[in-house]
Amino acid sequence: MRLVTVKAPSGQGKNIAQIAFESEIEHVSILQSRQYSSNQSQTELDVVEIETATPKARKFLESLMVSSIYDPETFTFSVRHPESIFGDEPPKEETWPIVRPTTDVYQELWQFTQVTKSLVGRVFLSAILLAYGMVEDMLPLIIAGLLFLPYHHHMLGIGLGIQLREWRFLWQGLLALLVTTVLIVAAGACVALFTNPPIGFEEFGTPLAGIVLSAVIGIAAALAAMDDAGRRELIGLAATAHISVYPAWFGLKLIFGFDAADTWAEHLLTFSLNISTLILAACLTFLVLGMKGKGIRRFARR
Repeated sequence: MRLVTVKAPSGQGKNIAQIAFESEIEHVSILQSRQYSSNQSQTELDVVEIETATPKARKFLESLMVSSIYDPETFTFSVRHPESIFGDEPPKEETWPIVRPTTDVYQELWQFTQVTKSLVGRVFLSAILLAYGMVEDMLPLIIAGLLFLPYHHHMLGIGLGIQLREWRFLWQGLLALLVTTVLIVAAGACVALFTNPPIGFEEFGTPLAGIVLSAVIGIAAALAAMDDAGRRELIGLAATAHISVYPAWFGLKLIFGFDAADTWAEHLLTFSLNISTLILAACLTFLVLGMKGKGIRRFARR
């Protein structure tokens, strides 16, 4: 379910309403508003309000952003997800949870790929718990560390950036992935400075098993990102657990030292294949379920 509010120059309300009707939305509300700017100017606006099911909201927004009337400089819209809507449609239709508007998925993943002080702190401290849990082979501590690692969001961001061909977003996802990986390695090295070998955790899979699991997790994570009813936080735990143990292991080994029996080359290969496969699987899932980037690219080029 979605509440969509569009603000546009006066006179555009009826045009926006027509796009809504063509998107199978039954009713819209049009209000008049006055916008004041810091330079003392005033602008008359049409405010269009829509309450509808998630798939119809997605169709409307994507149609609006590629229409001839849409101007990113003068149009703004916001999308909210209410707890409930009791409108003119039966609950079975109003509560249909997929597919979320592309703009929702795009904005959400942008937030997760922003490299902030909070991200650095969360990743580093979570990786400390993860690495220490690996040294002591304490599964509850490993899980506690994995719960706060936003690793898979960066891979989803890269996959969505490729699908939408929104290159600025793609590069942001790559930057976030690189920074997070470096932080996990650094956290592993810090833990190794205050602990002693060996590393108790040894549950690493083969490259083939990693590819299969990454494909499954990538599809599931992309589906959850596009579904209002998806449990995105639980999928994130699965994706993080599957991949983040490798950079933590390398960080520990940088201090402990590599043994002759260590299969570091296989671990590096598996880590690379896991990330690549998850990104590819997510990208293909976004493609199959119709994530469209033309309107977003038009907005991003402003």
